[in-house]
This record gives sequence, structure tokens and C-alpha cells, in this order.
Amino acid sequence: MPQQGFNPKARWDRHIPEQNNSPQEQGLDEKIQVLAWFRSGKITPCEFIWNNKEYRIKQVTYSWQERLGRDIISYFSIDTGNDLYQISFNNTAFTWRLDKIL
Repeated sequence: MPQQGFNPKARWDRHIPEQNNSPQEQGLDEKIQVLAWFRSGKITPCEFIWNNKEYRIKQVTYSWQERLGRDIISYFSIDTGNDLYQISFNNTAFTWRLDKIL
């Protein structure tokens, strides 16, 4: 029987996200200022400033961390009441970024 090539989608333990080019998801990767609580090893963003406008965070809907080389990036999916955003905090450079408007 001839051997087939490697198919990454055949692995049940790996999820490879599909490219989503939907017009409603907008990637930004812009620097922002964030007011956040740092308590007991946990980061809780409260509000952020983007384009000279303040956005109060009503709820952090999801958070996770990823390693990018030496850096650990903390990601937050947040709800302002009007829109959903994804922001991130670089734990090495101590910088915040607005990644996406969802």
C-alpha cells in the first residue's frame, strides 16, 4: 500500500485554525494604554484608551497565555457593552496592544 503524505488535519489532538477573512473581524495590532489591576498573580484589565477615546471594560470573557520566544503574552477577550475586542499584554516588555475588534 503506498504511503500517503502527512495530513495535519488528521490529528485529533491538534486544531489548526482556518483563515478567517470575514469583514466583521478586524485585525489591528495597535499600541494602547490600559488601566489594569495586578493582584495575586492575576491581571484584570479595567479600561483602555485607543485613538484618544476611553473604553470601559464591562467583562473579560476569556483569557489565555502564549509563549512567543522569550516573551509570555497574556491575551484577553473583552466586552465593552458595545463591541468585543482582543487585547494583549507582553509580560516582558510591559506593553499593551489592541489585537482585534471581533
